[in-house]
Amino acid sequence: MFFLCMRRCDKSRVGVSRGLENPYMCNNECDASTEELAHPPELMFDFEGRNPTTFWQSTSWKKYPKPLQVNLTLSWNKTVELTDDIILTFESGRPEQMVLEKSLDQGRTWTPYQFYATDCLDAFTMEPKTVNELTQRTLLDIICTEDYSRGYVWKNDKTVRFEIKDRFALFAGPRLHNMASLYGQLDTTKTLRDFFTITDLRIRLLKPATGATMVDENNLSRYFYAISDIKVQGR
Repeated sequence: MFFLCMRRCDKSRVGVSRGLENPYMCNNECDASTEELAHPPELMFDFEGRNPTTFWQSTSWKKYPKPLQVNLTLSWNKTVELTDDIILTFESGRPEQMVLEKSLDQGRTWTPYQFYATDCLDAFTMEPKTVNELTQRTLLDIICTEDYSRGYVWKNDKTVRFEIKDRFALFAGPRLHNMASLYGQLDTTKTLRDFFTITDLRIRLLKPATGATMVDENNLSRYFYAISDIKVQGR
């Protein structure tokens, strides 16, 4: 088993702009070109439970209306079978549009795992759906969900999930008591086994949270992506 924790940007080291609604703003203290003020990739792999929380943060949307698009790619250089939900924890508002993609050939080709949007029809011309609507016959369908793309109020609403266990439950039962049935399907059905197998994972962030309002063009620094944790479990 393996566990990946992805973090960057220590709030104790960043300047916070009190006039902005989002308190997680990396202001003057974030400068990748200056060693003392940079938040390098190593900080994405610090230990959970660290206080203060550390997190990765993108550039702000200063080139609006040009899209603010960021790709985060995780590579293992080996084949990994997923065993639990993929969970992203955002320190900023959850993105209004994003795509989770997978590769089975070390990043040479990519296929979507799931689409996320506040409005699936508008963003991806897809009808919104939840994983609970899937059946054994439609398990491999690529869906767009609106469940994780709106602003959050409670702490657990910071997360975005790709629900592996809910898909497992279609063969193993609601409480995953019949894992033998699932393993039997994985052993005999290549398309099903490939669905839960990756060599690389890519998170395409396409539109930051705007609070369901018009973008304030006089205050574009408030729009960005910030992720404190990414959890991926597999074997």
